[in-house]
Amino acid sequence: MVEQYSEHVGYPYQRYERRVPPANPHRVGHSAGLHPEDAPEWTGEVMPRQTSRRLRYSVEYTPEELEAITMQDVEPKRQRTSALRYRPLETINLQKRPVGLHWLVFLGLALFIMILGWIGLSTVGNWWNTTQDDWHYGRPRTFQTDAVVGHNDTADHPSHFMAINLNRKVMVIEIPGGDASHAQIYLGPTLLGDGQDLTPITLSFQDVNGDGKPDMLIHILDQTVVFFNNGKTFVAPH
Repeated sequence: MVEQYSEHVGYPYQRYERRVPPANPHRVGHSAGLHPEDAPEWTGEVMPRQTSRRLRYSVEYTPEELEAITMQDVEPKRQRTSALRYRPLETINLQKRPVGLHWLVFLGLALFIMILGWIGLSTVGNWWNTTQDDWHYGRPRTFQTDAVVGHNDTADHPSHFMAINLNRKVMVIEIPGGDASHAQIYLGPTLLGDGQDLTPITLSFQDVNGDGKPDMLIHILDQTVVFFNNGKTFVAPH
């Protein structure tokens, strides 16, 4: 008689064989193999004790049928397990997808370049204006002109005027008829703010109040300060 054992599904299939001696005729009522004198040596390998595996015992199938039934149970589960753990190499896409940049990135880059350009143009423009003022008015900023205003002057000997921005303080010097001994100084407003010491001051003369005498107009950026002519000198506005 041959007894066959198979391990739990999922482990390699093994078969163990042992030979059972025939019953002893002198021991009626006893099963064979229960007494030492009736137990021959084991001819097969002793199956190790297994605590975590369930064994299945079958004596109704031939070895070939039992192996076929067992392999039907084991192989599909092995295939499913390896299919989950290991994917075939050809199904894996190893090529990296090209990463496209969002349109907001290009918009932000364009705005950044525009801001840098605006800052650069502003800096260059301010530098160029300051350089031109240095050429025309020098430092401190000084403006000079001649005009006939009726202060002992004539067309041949006009009065000479100088407008100076001296440390943000506006000052006008008049030399009537070219005579420096009768020079007069008129104080204008004080300029406030950074860089105002480089602001040019210019002069012009016209009759503002309609009395027939030219008045002195002091131009500071977009502002104009009027000094009225009384026939002898210029009077600061009240």
